[in-house]
Amino acid sequence: MPSLPSFEKMREMAQNDPQALERLRQMHINKLIHAAPEHLRQRLQGLQFQIDAQRRLSKTPMASCLQISKMMHDSLHSLGTYIKGSTGQIELPQTEQVEAKVLSFRRKDQGNL
Repeated sequence: MPSLPSFEKMREMAQNDPQALERLRQMHINKLIHAAPEHLRQRLQGLQFQIDAQRRLSKTPMASCLQISKMMHDSLHSLGTYIKGSTGQIELPQTEQVEAKVLSFRRKDQGNL
């Protein structure tokens, strides 16, 4: 897969030729999906369809970014729920407890340090 142009070049494309930047984006997405194992391609195409739909429905690029980020967080939450299973608990590794002495400090305006 050809490498991406530099950030500066893509910024220039975004300002001067956004259609070329969009074609570049689509080309890299399609090549990535095509390079994926066959059993994952349909799922990746469906996911890309959802992402593209969010981009079209959003009024601003920032709104699009936030919606796509929400999609990722929702997916991660679903995965966490699946991992927890029926017990509702995730077993975390035990950590060693260490005792520590907490020091208090006075503010400068409360007297000498």
